[in-house]
Amino acid sequence: MSGRRPTVLLAVTVAIAACWTAPATAQVAPGFEVPLLRGAADDGTQAEDEAAVDFAVDEAADELTELPVDDAGPPVEVEDPYEPLGIRLGSFLLYPAIEAFLGYSNNVFDSTTNPEGGGYYRVEPEAELLSDWSRHELRGFVSADHESFFDHSGETTTAFDAELEGRLDISARDVAGLRLAYSIIPESRGDPNVPQSVVNPPDSEVAVAEATYARRFGRFAVSVRGAAEDFTYDDALLSDGTVVDNSDRDYRELNGGIRAGIGIDDDRRSIFVEAGANRRKYRRRFDDNGVERGSQGYDVLVGMTFDRGEPLSGEVAVGYQTQNPDDPNLPDIESVAFRGSLVWQPTGLTTFTLDGSIFPEESTLDPNASGALVYSAGIGVEHSFRRNLIGSASFLYELSDYVGSPRVERDYLVVAGLEYLVNRRLSFQIDASYAKFESNIVGEDYDEARVEAGIRLQR
Repeated sequence: MSGRRPTVLLAVTVAIAACWTAPATAQVAPGFEVPLLRGAADDGTQAEDEAAVDFAVDEAADELTELPVDDAGPPVEVEDPYEPLGIRLGSFLLYPAIEAFLGYSNNVFDSTTNPEGGGYYRVEPEAELLSDWSRHELRGFVSADHESFFDHSGETTTAFDAELEGRLDISARDVAGLRLAYSIIPESRGDPNVPQSVVNPPDSEVAVAEATYARRFGRFAVSVRGAAEDFTYDDALLSDGTVVDNSDRDYRELNGGIRAGIGIDDDRRSIFVEAGANRRKYRRRFDDNGVERGSQGYDVLVGMTFDRGEPLSGEVAVGYQTQNPDDPNLPDIESVAFRGSLVWQPTGLTTFTLDGSIFPEESTLDPNASGALVYSAGIGVEHSFRRNLIGSASFLYELSDYVGSPRVERDYLVVAGLEYLVNRRLSFQIDASYAKFESNIVGEDYDEARVEAGIRLQR
């Protein structure tokens, strides 16, 4: 009870102030089942009994992170008692954390005909470093995800992510940015690029260097960006001792773009036009099938951004894109271009996320295909049943259409989870997921269901 006392006292103070300051027609705050005396009489007498006040205050302390002082004034922010405080390192804050899970999979090897289940453990340490400066910003992040099955010693994977990004506030109108990232991504046994008799699925590596610059001219804004990306695929060792050389999949990409936008509705929204171009070049000019790989492309999009305190934030853009392979015998990839990422908060307790894209990807899987046109769509929801009990669910769908080939692949992923926050440093989680892969090529379909429970420690 002692930990909740400051929050309750604050809620009582705000509730009493509302009785004196709010008009009689004021609306009941969202999430309240009993009004906080917002319609009290002008003579200052209490219109609600004490029990009703206590009930409303408890509901406010449990469900809301901020309470209005009055209809016109700024909100009074209540400190989140479950937010990590971090470790002060001079002018930086370090946020370390580690998660540990025990889980079970019903299809360890992503098998089509003979699925085999097994238990596993998963450990995921991470650390984030944030600057605490009045101007400029520097952020570093690193994480690893190690997974190992108890009864299948060869089924061990380790993913790794590292990122460093900085923002330089040159002036009130000029901002520059730099981002460096590196990832190690274990490939799935169910990936068509991975041979079925592989001893342990190989890793892929991605390295990115990106620079940005933006300038505002009143309501107008212009930004440019440029990036270099490197994709590397490790060799695969088969059960008979054969080594599969995957170097024909390695390539580098240079890409960039320019965006011009104008703010509307007091800059709460903006309309923009964006144009981009890329060049993809393989380390080996010809792949194992003798096909010349590499391509160049461009896209043009028109879109809108939503921000500045609105319940809906993010951006949506649509346009045209084309990717032209170096091999003249392969068809061009042409399609509608779409990019969308939205966050919708209908209440302070519920958040929806919507993501979608249409994007051309490189592939050496089919000698007749110049690449794959990938359509992806995802939706997620997070709801706070209480301030320390958070539920989440998401659905992802992805369709890969190989241009120049009849091959079509579909990926489905459904995830649901529940997190119980004990305090700033400790929480418990339980998650369940179902993944399904479908292909029009015989023998490639599979599905997998997982459930796992774990603990998170953070500082």
